[in-house]
Amino acid sequence: MRSPSMWAGKRRLRLRELLELALLCALMFAFKEAMAVLPNIHPVLLLILLGVRVYGWRILYSVFGFVLLEIGVYGAGLWTLVYLYIWPLAAVLALPFRQNGSRLFWAAFAGVFGLCFGALCAIPYFFMGGWPMALSYWVAGIPFDLIHCVSNTVLVFVLLPPLVRLVTGLKNR
Repeated sequence: MRSPSMWAGKRRLRLRELLELALLCALMFAFKEAMAVLPNIHPVLLLILLGVRVYGWRILYSVFGFVLLEIGVYGAGLWTLVYLYIWPLAAVLALPFRQNGSRLFWAAFAGVFGLCFGALCAIPYFFMGGWPMALSYWVAGIPFDLIHCVSNTVLVFVLLPPLVRLVTGLKNR
Protein backbone atom coordinates (compact mmCIF):
# COMPACT_ATOMS: atom_id res chain seq x y z
CA MET A 1 0.00 0.00 0.00
CA ARG A 2 1.30 3.44 -0.87
CA SER A 3 1.84 5.89 1.91
CA PRO A 4 -0.05 9.20 1.58
CA SER A 5 3.15 11.19 2.06
CA MET A 6 4.60 9.64 -1.09
CA TRP A 7 1.97 11.43 -3.18
CA ALA A 8 1.89 14.66 -1.18
CA GLY A 9 1.79 17.65 -3.48
CA LYS A 10 1.22 15.49 -6.57
CA ARG A 11 -2.08 15.51 -8.34
CA ARG A 12 -3.24 13.00 -10.86
CA LEU A 13 -4.37 14.17 -14.25
CA ARG A 14 -8.16 14.45 -14.16
CA LEU A 15 -10.19 13.20 -17.13
CA ARG A 16 -11.43 16.70 -17.93
CA GLU A 17 -7.89 18.07 -17.94
CA LEU A 18 -6.71 15.20 -20.13
CA LEU A 19 -9.49 15.96 -22.60
CA GLU A 20 -8.60 19.67 -22.58
CA LEU A 21 -4.96 18.81 -23.29
CA ALA A 22 -6.03 16.44 -26.07
CA LEU A 23 -8.10 19.27 -27.55
CA LEU A 24 -5.06 21.58 -27.46
CA CYS A 25 -3.04 18.87 -29.20
CA ALA A 26 -5.69 18.50 -31.90
CA LEU A 27 -5.89 22.27 -32.34
CA MET A 28 -2.10 22.49 -32.79
CA PHE A 29 -2.26 19.89 -35.52
CA ALA A 30 -5.42 21.20 -37.21
CA PHE A 31 -4.33 24.84 -37.28
CA LYS A 32 -0.86 23.94 -38.51
CA GLU A 33 -2.43 21.94 -41.34
CA ALA A 34 -4.97 24.65 -42.13
CA MET A 35 -2.20 27.23 -42.43
CA ALA A 36 0.26 24.96 -44.27
CA VAL A 37 0.10 27.08 -47.44
CA LEU A 38 1.75 29.94 -45.54
CA PRO A 39 5.45 29.36 -44.84
CA ASN A 40 6.22 29.24 -41.10
CA ILE A 41 2.99 30.95 -40.12
CA HIS A 42 1.11 28.73 -37.70
CA PRO A 43 -0.16 28.95 -34.12
CA VAL A 44 1.69 25.94 -32.67
CA LEU A 45 3.88 28.02 -30.36
CA LEU A 46 0.90 30.20 -29.43
CA LEU A 47 -1.00 27.11 -28.27
CA ILE A 48 2.04 25.73 -26.45
CA LEU A 49 2.43 29.02 -24.57
CA LEU A 50 -1.29 29.05 -23.82
CA GLY A 51 -0.90 25.54 -22.41
CA VAL A 52 2.12 26.54 -20.35
CA ARG A 53 0.22 29.49 -18.86
CA VAL A 54 -2.89 27.46 -18.05
CA TYR A 55 -1.68 23.87 -17.50
CA GLY A 56 1.97 24.24 -16.56
CA TRP A 57 4.21 21.24 -17.24
CA ARG A 58 1.20 19.14 -18.27
CA ILE A 59 1.28 20.86 -21.67
CA LEU A 60 4.01 18.35 -22.53
CA TYR A 61 1.23 15.77 -23.01
CA SER A 62 -0.20 17.94 -25.80
CA VAL A 63 3.22 18.68 -27.27
CA PHE A 64 4.23 15.03 -27.57
CA GLY A 65 0.75 14.16 -28.86
CA PHE A 66 1.17 16.82 -31.55
CA VAL A 67 4.55 15.39 -32.55
CA LEU A 68 3.07 11.87 -32.72
CA LEU A 69 0.24 13.13 -34.93
CA GLU A 70 2.76 14.78 -37.25
CA ILE A 71 4.78 11.56 -37.45
CA GLY A 72 1.61 9.56 -38.06
CA VAL A 73 0.60 11.76 -40.98
CA TYR A 74 3.97 12.54 -42.55
CA GLY A 75 6.09 9.57 -41.48
CA ALA A 76 9.40 9.61 -39.66
CA GLY A 77 12.42 11.50 -40.87
CA LEU A 78 15.17 13.76 -39.61
CA TRP A 79 12.54 16.40 -38.86
CA THR A 80 11.00 13.90 -36.39
CA LEU A 81 14.08 14.12 -34.21
CA VAL A 82 13.97 17.90 -34.47
CA TYR A 83 10.30 18.10 -33.44
CA LEU A 84 10.99 15.78 -30.50
CA TYR A 85 13.27 18.37 -28.93
CA ILE A 86 12.18 21.73 -30.36
CA TRP A 87 8.55 21.81 -29.24
CA PRO A 88 9.17 20.39 -25.75
CA LEU A 89 12.07 22.85 -25.42
CA ALA A 90 9.69 25.73 -26.10
CA ALA A 91 7.43 24.55 -23.28
CA VAL A 92 10.29 23.91 -20.85
CA LEU A 93 11.88 27.30 -21.53
CA ALA A 94 8.53 29.03 -20.96
CA LEU A 95 7.63 27.18 -17.74
CA PRO A 96 9.69 29.31 -15.32
CA PHE A 97 7.86 32.40 -16.61
CA ARG A 98 4.33 30.98 -16.66
CA GLN A 99 3.03 33.50 -14.11
CA ASN A 100 4.31 36.45 -16.15
CA GLY A 101 1.28 38.29 -17.51
CA SER A 102 3.16 40.69 -19.78
CA ARG A 103 1.94 40.64 -23.36
CA LEU A 104 5.27 42.11 -24.51
CA PHE A 105 7.27 39.44 -22.70
CA TRP A 106 5.39 36.57 -24.35
CA ALA A 107 5.48 38.23 -27.77
CA ALA A 108 9.26 38.70 -27.43
CA PHE A 109 9.66 35.10 -26.23
CA ALA A 110 7.73 33.86 -29.26
CA GLY A 111 9.68 36.08 -31.65
CA VAL A 112 13.06 34.98 -30.32
CA PHE A 113 11.99 31.34 -30.46
CA GLY A 114 10.89 31.79 -34.09
CA LEU A 115 14.21 33.40 -34.90
CA CYS A 116 16.13 30.54 -33.27
CA PHE A 117 14.00 27.82 -34.86
CA GLY A 118 16.30 27.27 -37.84
CA ALA A 119 19.42 27.19 -35.67
CA LEU A 120 17.77 24.59 -33.44
CA CYS A 121 16.79 22.57 -36.52
CA ALA A 122 20.41 22.66 -37.70
CA ILE A 123 21.71 20.71 -34.69
CA PRO A 124 21.32 17.23 -36.26
CA TYR A 125 23.08 18.50 -39.39
CA PHE A 126 26.09 19.39 -37.26
CA PHE A 127 26.39 15.75 -36.21
CA MET A 128 25.91 14.54 -39.79
CA GLY A 129 28.24 16.91 -41.61
CA GLY A 130 29.93 19.21 -39.13
CA TRP A 131 29.83 23.00 -38.91
CA PRO A 132 29.72 23.61 -42.68
CA MET A 133 26.59 21.52 -43.13
CA ALA A 134 24.82 22.92 -40.06
CA LEU A 135 25.73 26.50 -40.90
CA SER A 136 24.64 26.21 -44.54
CA TYR A 137 21.33 24.64 -43.47
CA TRP A 138 20.72 27.41 -40.94
CA VAL A 139 21.75 30.30 -43.24
CA ALA A 140 19.58 28.97 -46.09
CA GLY A 141 16.57 29.07 -43.77
CA ILE A 142 17.07 32.56 -42.30
CA PRO A 143 14.33 34.14 -44.48
CA PHE A 144 11.88 31.56 -43.11
CA ASP A 145 13.11 32.20 -39.57
CA LEU A 146 12.37 35.89 -40.04
CA ILE A 147 8.83 35.05 -41.15
CA HIS A 148 8.53 32.69 -38.19
CA CYS A 149 9.73 35.43 -35.84
CA VAL A 150 7.28 38.04 -37.09
CA SER A 151 4.29 35.69 -37.27
CA ASN A 152 4.96 34.25 -33.79
CA THR A 153 5.32 37.73 -32.35
CA VAL A 154 2.09 39.03 -33.88
CA LEU A 155 0.03 35.91 -33.09
CA VAL A 156 1.18 35.79 -29.47
CA PHE A 157 0.88 39.53 -28.91
CA VAL A 158 -2.66 39.65 -30.25
CA LEU A 159 -4.10 36.29 -29.18
CA LEU A 160 -2.34 34.96 -26.07
CA PRO A 161 -3.83 37.28 -23.41
CA PRO A 162 -7.48 36.83 -24.50
CA LEU A 163 -6.99 33.08 -24.94
CA VAL A 164 -5.48 32.74 -21.46
CA ARG A 165 -8.47 34.63 -20.00
CA LEU A 166 -10.92 32.50 -21.99
CA VAL A 167 -9.40 29.12 -21.13
CA THR A 168 -8.78 30.03 -17.49
CA GLY A 169 -12.38 31.22 -17.21
CA LEU A 170 -13.68 28.01 -18.75
CA LYS A 171 -11.51 25.90 -16.45
CA ASN A 172 -12.77 27.74 -13.36
CA ARG A 173 -16.45 27.22 -14.23
